[in-house]
Amino acid sequence: MKKIILTLNVLFFTLLSFSQGIAIQGIARDDNNTAKTNVDIALTFEVYYLNASNTNVNVYTLTQTILTDSFGVFSHVLDIPNETESQFSNRELYLKISDGSTTISDELFKRVPLAYSASNGVPTGSIMPFVGATAPVGWVLCNGDAIPVNSNTEALRTLLGSANTPNLQGMFLRGTGRSPVNNQSGPGLKGTQSDSYKSHSHDKGSLSNDTNGSHNHSFNDTYRSDGDSSYTVSGSRRFVGSKTSESDNTDSNGNHTHEIKGSVANSGSEETRPVSYGVNYIIKL
Repeated sequence: MKKIILTLNVLFFTLLSFSQGIAIQGIARDDNNTAKTNVDIALTFEVYYLNASNTNVNVYTLTQTILTDSFGVFSHVLDIPNETESQFSNRELYLKISDGSTTISDELFKRVPLAYSASNGVPTGSIMPFVGATAPVGWVLCNGDAIPVNSNTEALRTLLGSANTPNLQGMFLRGTGRSPVNNQSGPGLKGTQSDSYKSHSHDKGSLSNDTNGSHNHSFNDTYRSDGDSSYTVSGSRRFVGSKTSESDNTDSNGNHTHEIKGSVANSGSEETRPVSYGVNYIIKL
């Protein structure tokens, strides 16, 4: 039975994606510890994580025939699909290498802080604005659609407690909890909050009635013409003779204004909003 000794160097070559893959190097030797030179070896690479039951959950598997060089050294780059990137971001993953039924190596990926952070970018459940109609790899639109059911989306579905993405179309994001500035509360975590207007009143401002100026109004006094010289009309005035009416004026009130009552006319649109720019919100798998 042949024996393969591997010296593994597992490196992330890229910062933002797995497009350049994961490089693996090793030396193939037989039972006598002799390098197996210039021969094909068939290796199976399996990336997996352990669930709560400590059971292997497969993320990626590849069986590849690799040619060793004149020293028995082989090199291979695992072309990990981009859609599995979220698994590297959110789980501790293992790489198992097998030669047929023989396990050669079964090791936990060691995370280099800079490379891991750069590749991860943001954790599962992060929401950000995106100028595009289709979400990039590793993200989904926040439009209420069903989240695909597979091992790459399990973490997001668990975090949301829902089989669907939050529907953020036409919405603004607001921090949950109570504001330290105005003591007002935002929506509950993963909840929504209806639009509202703070209760307020309006001062009269510069509104007033026009000043009409000093003026009086004319009117006619009438009385009976019955020859009774003692007949009194309009207070202390006496009228005698055959007159039947007489023009007169009211007292003047001088310059004055009048109080305005009622309400101003409605104006504006159907909502209160700031200047806006249209984007899609996307959420990290």
